[in-house]
Amino acid sequence: MKTFLFFAMAMGVLAYLWHIHRRRPSWRYRSVDVVVPAYNEEPCIRATLEALLRNLYVSRVICVNDGSTDGTAREIDRLAAEWPGRLIAVHQPNGGKGSALMHGLDYVATEAVFLTDADTHVPPGSDGLGYLLAEIEHGADAAGGIPSSALGGAGLLPRIRASVKLPMIAIKRTFQQLVGGAPFIISGACGMFRTEVLREVGFSDRTKVEDLDLTWTLVARGLRVRQVSRCIVYPQECNTVAEEWRRWRRWIVGYAVCMRLHRRLLLTRFGLISVLPMFLLVGSGVAAYVGHLVPLAVDGPWARIPLVFFPMLWVAAVLVIGALSAIHHRRPELVPLAPLAVFYVLLSYAVWLVHGFAGLITGREQQRDKPTRYAHVVD
Repeated sequence: MKTFLFFAMAMGVLAYLWHIHRRRPSWRYRSVDVVVPAYNEEPCIRATLEALLRNLYVSRVICVNDGSTDGTAREIDRLAAEWPGRLIAVHQPNGGKGSALMHGLDYVATEAVFLTDADTHVPPGSDGLGYLLAEIEHGADAAGGIPSSALGGAGLLPRIRASVKLPMIAIKRTFQQLVGGAPFIISGACGMFRTEVLREVGFSDRTKVEDLDLTWTLVARGLRVRQVSRCIVYPQECNTVAEEWRRWRRWIVGYAVCMRLHRRLLLTRFGLISVLPMFLLVGSGVAAYVGHLVPLAVDGPWARIPLVFFPMLWVAAVLVIGALSAIHHRRPELVPLAPLAVFYVLLSYAVWLVHGFAGLITGREQQRDKPTRYAHVVD
């Protein structure tokens, strides 16, 4: 049933995307300041900042070193000397990502500001920022793109994740905007905002998912939040199961805590379309797996167990999604890897069972763990 609903949602999204495909990017070059918070990002910070500085839409980059204990501050200062006036190096004691972003906003001098992460490659020759800026020019208060995956030098897990990530984000968030009025989230890796709006609303470190908290706050205030699927950036992925577990724990528990903080949103159009379905799918998904696996495990035949994880219609759907990802990334191996993305479905269900529901009840989150960073190799 979920697969049929997915196909229906995908067809609606494709029709909508075809309708808006003719929208052009803004031609206002050098009109956007960028804020990049950085905490212990020595391996990748130079490549991230250089790509941003070469982007035609970027006026200045404000990089806020949030009390790093490695060589991040040194790398930022060296690059600032190479790009005088274009790269603003800001240093502060460790205060959290929200604090670093708000500090960086003090230096922004443009009407629109782009926020991204220190491990994220923003293609310098892409019009992606122009499409985000066009939404702002057309009246949006905030616009988010798609955080895909940086695959150069990446291992197996990032490739499995990338096999479905980009198309699924595009489909889900466009559908949420189309039907629910706004996408579920403007990712911290790829978001543009009216500067005055962001200064007024501000970031909070009350959760470990400050980007989700901010998005829902904007929606609750009646501000216009848009999804732009033609802006694609490339954050680094985790290469080990342990790091994936910790990252998904932060996302899922933060999501649960945000449901508590923004409970008044849950019965609105946005809540019913963009917030609650993702939560309800977990319950239905866990129930479906248990309902199929328990009888097979008890009475057999065990040979049918693989069909629970890889039903034929679902496999056909993910192979199509994998083909789209393979074309975008120019990596044909993503097609056969796509069915293995069921790992991430099972991972999310497990994290919900172990941590998510407890976070929903208690409102408490675990300490934020930082994934390993790698030198950018984007191809």
